[in-house]
Amino acid sequence: MLPTLLLVPAVTAPAPAPPHEPVRVVIDADRRTLTVYSGTTPYKVFPCAVGKPSTPTPLGEWAIQEKAAWGGAFGTRWMRLTIPYGIYGVHGTSNPGSIGSFASHGCVRMFNRDVEKVYRWVQVGTPVSVIGTPPRRTVFEGDRGSEVTDVQLALERFGYYEGPISGVFTPQLTEAVAFFQSKHGIRPDGIIGRSTYAALGLYPPRRTHPAWLPRPAPETTEKNSDSSPGGRTARPARSIARARRVS
Repeated sequence: MLPTLLLVPAVTAPAPAPPHEPVRVVIDADRRTLTVYSGTTPYKVFPCAVGKPSTPTPLGEWAIQEKAAWGGAFGTRWMRLTIPYGIYGVHGTSNPGSIGSFASHGCVRMFNRDVEKVYRWVQVGTPVSVIGTPPRRTVFEGDRGSEVTDVQLALERFGYYEGPISGVFTPQLTEAVAFFQSKHGIRPDGIIGRSTYAALGLYPPRRTHPAWLPRPAPETTEKNSDSSPGGRTARPARSIARARRVS
């Protein structure tokens, strides 16, 4: 007589509850992680890829501007950020081997399975903090990025600049930089290199922190990261290129 087999139904683990409002996102460009917060409590940490040293992911306080499903190299989901000087976003990828590295033109790449979860949890307007060690590339007229924003803010504090804080290196900023340089014994070429960063108090760079999240106690604060990209060879001033989609 053959034994009777009892069929036991498979038990599926329940899906985790979504984070409670307010949902916030922190992207750590140094560690290549994206953390979803429920209020001020970390809810879920995901690995990601960020910008290469030559095209770093812009640091700062942004928000989700647009949600879409693009496909192709952008994977299954796309979430644009409110960065004013280019088209940057958080998206999936057709190159999962790049996750965890400095690989993109400034966007934040995630595994498709992960970006689909984040896509469900965030809305247009969800705050996104991109933190890390600020890049200190050599920059000049026509460049754009968070290091340009840092220079604009520093020159404004010193009283040398009254233009927009746009992250775009305009002719007005070139004039302000050259004037600042002339007053501080630096060759007034309007190009931001290490000596000008130092005179502005921007070198060595200090790791940033989300504006809304309480800072850790001094004894647990990490030392400055040494992962900031180096300078690059100077090039002639150029006109600002039309904003293009970057990945």
